Amino acid sequence: MVETTEARQVCRAASTVLSPGLDFDVKQCGEYTREGFGEILSRIAFDHEFANTGGKTLQLDREEHVDVTSTAWNPLAKSLLYHLRNLSMDAIDDQFDGVRDRLFEVLRSQRRLPRFVDVAIDLHEWRFYGSADTDHVITTYPDLGTNRAFCFATLCIVAPRTRFTLDVFPMDATGFRAKREAVRSLLETAREYVSIRHVYLDRGFYQVHVVSELEHLGVDYIVRARPSSGMKDRLSASAETVADEYTMQRNRKPTASVDVTLFEVPHRTDEDEHVWFVTSLDVDASTAKAYAAAFRRRWGIETSYRQIGEFLPRTSSPTFSVRLFYFLFAGSLYNLWVLANLLLSAGRIPKTPLISTRIFRIFVLLTDYG
Repeated sequence: MVETTEARQVCRAASTVLSPGLDFDVKQCGEYTREGFGEILSRIAFDHEFANTGGKTLQLDREEHVDVTSTAWNPLAKSLLYHLRNLSMDAIDDQFDGVRDRLFEVLRSQRRLPRFVDVAIDLHEWRFYGSADTDHVITTYPDLGTNRAFCFATLCIVAPRTRFTLDVFPMDATGFRAKREAVRSLLETAREYVSIRHVYLDRGFYQVHVVSELEHLGVDYIVRARPSSGMKDRLSASAETVADEYTMQRNRKPTASVDVTLFEVPHRTDEDEHVWFVTSLDVDASTAKAYAAAFRRRWGIETSYRQIGEFLPRTSSPTFSVRLFYFLFAGSLYNLWVLANLLLSAGRIPKTPLISTRIFRIFVLLTDYG
């Protein structure tokens, strides 16, 4: 059992990892301060709200005069978005790189990092309802009333209790060149902080150039495959699993090929279906199911996405710097929530987090920013 006082103190301590690193390029003579922007950001992140509404509710809580019926922009929210729009991508990245550095300083000082970790790379799409010509917007499958989105590739640890999001890479396209660059950048950054055992990637990364890049980086990987007719021909009535040498090829320019191990296991719920993978690991028919079970740990990244979404402010802004800052801010809050639960667990692996995101919100919003 965790005492409320202890939980509150840990959540507040975790939140201090974020606040010192944020710099909105606020001038000394400005009407609003860095601390004020931090307060409204935390509020709209935890409440999943627009900046305009967040600015009004914050000022109401301060008992300041606010015309709640006005359709004009709240001045605090307007000033925040003005500063975010004028931040460069490099300036935003540098700020949140600093947040990650402080997070890992805490993890190392508390000896809470596993010696080796499995990681998963996936794509997160933030749906957009504006023009398809907006910078950094991609066209994707229709969902939630639109086929447009801002897209971010993320790399997350998939071990229980330490499902931190290590890095985020903005995607301007989703072809093999963009995915190859994202995989390279994410893994190079992750290696600065952790020792990687296995990398898991879903079918969206099943492309010969991406797999070739994994080979070039010298990491052990398992990638969910899209089965071709040639793969399916390897199945036989007597074999429950398949493990074999295989060559991935692209015959169109730019051509590429890579030798991998191909393995297949029966679908867990549909006896007529099979799940296929390619890997750099030494897999045979006797170990295929174990490696497929290990791959299922990457589904923890789906849980991470949902919980990052619980910290994501709402916005209709087409400005990429606003979207990028919001997404990295949400990812940082998610990491601090994971950190708070890790510190409170005292080495145990509870079935559910000891502190929910809603309780974390209450404890953090009670903390003075800065």
